[in-house]
Amino acid sequence: MERLIDIHCHILPAVDNGSVSMDQTKRMLKIAYEEGITYIIATPHYGAGCVNTGKLELEDKLEQVRRAAKEIDTEFQIELGNELYYSQDIAEHLRKGKARTLANTRYCLVKFPEDEEYALMRAGLHSLLVQGYYPVLSHVEGYRCFYENYEDIARLINLGVYMQMNIRSLTGNSLDPRVRFARRLMAYGMVHFIGTGSRSDYTQSLHVRKGLAFISRGYGEEVKRTLLENTNKLLLNRKIERKTFPYV
Repeated sequence: MERLIDIHCHILPAVDNGSVSMDQTKRMLKIAYEEGITYIIATPHYGAGCVNTGKLELEDKLEQVRRAAKEIDTEFQIELGNELYYSQDIAEHLRKGKARTLANTRYCLVKFPEDEEYALMRAGLHSLLVQGYYPVLSHVEGYRCFYENYEDIARLINLGVYMQMNIRSLTGNSLDPRVRFARRLMAYGMVHFIGTGSRSDYTQSLHVRKGLAFISRGYGEEVKRTLLENTNKLLLNRKIERKTFPYV
């Protein structure tokens, strides 16, 4: 049986714009497990200079969620990370342990405003790279500067940035230009990680199995296997080799 790992999920209760209560978190855990997910990295938002949930409160809520997961399956694991709002001092917050990488690896999940300029994104991601982190750009399909702009995405990949896609972006209406864009990113080998990006028990159901089946049919079993293997390598803190684009 495939081990499914969700590296992007807002499942901790009442810490950001994800789950609002422990009851909702329990429903999200049940849905995730039914989809085959047995390992979740909880990624509450974190921003330098923002009002963030304190370390002790996060750890307490993490333990509550772990206990709830074990009630479903003793092998169901929950670890902690952050989805980081990028700012110039975010690396300092990572070094000081205020912000978190994904499950204590060198990989960090990073997001920008949807309308951010490409040059600013590139500079920020490069800064994290030179400081020893492996930046994973959150929901690559959602940024306006990237829409149908494959060359700039390729340049970031060549730089060393990894791309994460929310799997439900693949499973929508094929007439939706954003869905077609997400599918082309997958076809061009520009996606390294998939996640749910789930924020509630209303947005998670059925996307994982449906999305993985779509990947197998549309891009081949090897592509699906590589995406699943990448998440396992992330947890082992191994640097993932990926396709580069020499002609950009």
